[in-house]
Amino acid sequence: MIGWSGAAECSVPEEDGGKFYNACTVFAPNGSMLMKYRKIHLFDIDVPGKICFQESKTLSPGSTMCTFDTPYCKIGIGICYDMRFAELAQIYTKRGCQLLVYPGAFNMTTGPAHWELLQRAR
Repeated sequence: MIGWSGAAECSVPEEDGGKFYNACTVFAPNGSMLMKYRKIHLFDIDVPGKICFQESKTLSPGSTMCTFDTPYCKIGIGICYDMRFAELAQIYTKRGCQLLVYPGAFNMTTGPAHWELLQRAR
C-alpha cells in the first residue's frame, strides 16, 4: 500500500485469451483502474534437492512496462522476480520514476539471499 489515499498494488493471476499472466493492477482513490502490469520476467529455478519452480509452465510473460503518476511522484511497477533485472529499473528511472514498486513473494530458499540486497540496488 502506498501513502496515496486508496491506491494499492498486489499481484494476481489473470486469464486473457487462453493465456495466464501474473498481473498487478493499480487503482486510483476513486476506484478507477490506472494501469495493469503483467510480469515480464518469469521465475524458473531448479536447485537440486531444494526447490524446483517454473512459472513458465503455467504463465505467459508480459511485454509492457507501466508507470503511473501520483500527486507525490511517478511510480514504476514490476513484480517479484522482475527486481533482479537492473535494466528495468534503469529504464523506469530514465522515464522519470522516483519510486519503484515490486509486489513479491520470494521463497525461503532464494529470497533471503537476494530480496534485501536487490531492494537497495534498485
